[in-house]
Amino acid sequence: IQDVIMARVDTLPENAKELLQTGSVIEREFNHALIMQVSGLSEQQLLSQLSVLKEAELLFERGIYPESTYIFKHALTREVVYNSILARWQKELHNKIGLTIEQLYKNNLHDHYGVLAEHFINSENYGKAAKFCRLAGKKAEKAGSLNDAITCGEKQVACLEKLPQTESVEINLIDARSILGLYSAQLGNFDNAKEVIDPIVDLATKRNYKKRISHLYTIIGGYAGFVEENYSKAFEHFENSLTIGKELNDTLSLLL
Repeated sequence: IQDVIMARVDTLPENAKELLQTGSVIEREFNHALIMQVSGLSEQQLLSQLSVLKEAELLFERGIYPESTYIFKHALTREVVYNSILARWQKELHNKIGLTIEQLYKNNLHDHYGVLAEHFINSENYGKAAKFCRLAGKKAEKAGSLNDAITCGEKQVACLEKLPQTESVEINLIDARSILGLYSAQLGNFDNAKEVIDPIVDLATKRNYKKRISHLYTIIGGYAGFVEENYSKAFEHFENSLTIGKELNDTLSLLL
């Protein structure tokens, strides 16, 4: 089936083929404004190439121009076309699409955090990827979906660990792992919570990052109490957390 699809794609004019490849990097469906910005084609050129793709029954159009949305007729077509793109060009397109979405929807980015995170991960722009993973995680948390928040947090940590470990990156990594640990603790998974925070306990202490140290004590205390059943150790860590929480007047520490 893949060979059949590529045979059809290879018969397209070169400009139409490039446009189809660009669309495959966006998503299975993409709107007129976005594909125009990313492709860099004029309105007339874009409509001409889209017409070729529609006539070839690779895309179909939904909505009324210029608010049209274009959709790959089959998900497999999009997958095959995407996989036909050289890896270097894939990365460049993902980054360009991410930057374009940022600009195009700058007044309403809230709805695009997850998509932006994925484009910047795939483009290996890990700074921006970490930022949008964090925002997507916060959005999921507010929606009450801790499992989705954890997934976003894990991606954020992976991105941060690929960056040069400057002071600001280390602080962000402490934040990300602390929050990820707290999510797991809220779900009662203290084994995972402790595993998540272990790599940054010494770093938080070294930087005297008291707010997060308080949260880490809470997680370690929970692990000691609920997993090890060492209640005196748990009590000691909870007391330390409370002491710092009171000193900083940190509502979260006191609440936990």
